[in-house]
Amino acid sequence: MKSRKRKSTKHNKSKKNSFGKNSRKRQKISKRVKPRRIRQRSTIALNPREAALQRRVFLALRRMREGDSLAKATREASVKRGTFIRYARPALRRNGPGKPWKAIPEDKLKSVMNVLTEFGPVAEIISNSRERKLLGRYNRARRMLRADDTGAEAELLKLKGKTVAGHVLITDVQKLIELEEAGILDFDDLYASLGEES
Repeated sequence: MKSRKRKSTKHNKSKKNSFGKNSRKRQKISKRVKPRRIRQRSTIALNPREAALQRRVFLALRRMREGDSLAKATREASVKRGTFIRYARPALRRNGPGKPWKAIPEDKLKSVMNVLTEFGPVAEIISNSRERKLLGRYNRARRMLRADDTGAEAELLKLKGKTVAGHVLITDVQKLIELEEAGILDFDDLYASLGEES
């Protein structure tokens, strides 16, 4: 009788030990599979260096919307893959870990951009991709006018009454010519910063 009891206790101990080992293995596996969290960075530029990075991030994002892969878009925009994802994460989606990133059609990423007023360009916080796109169209039309392109007036007319960051876009050709003569249109970079170089 005694020998039987000893055998049963040994059998129970071996079961407990094996269960303990398996549970530790499961814990280790779950730790390995746990995805790494990506820390999002603000796209609002506080100095000219951040403005340059902001420009490259939004350029890569635009290229992705035009059909480029993330790798090609970041290479063409001269921005590192990890940096781009940290800044543009809310505008990106993928079906699962290891799957390719895709850019969603619109986003609410904030940026600092130059908006033309009658007193000159003013750095304003642009709140979404719709306003960025609108300002980009306006900037192209403004450049066409400065280059004496015959289609400039038609492009400006399409933007009449549109507002960006609370500013009505100046589309009157005569007014733009006056600003050009005053040297106010002499700026090309749309992206700006809220401060000076630190």
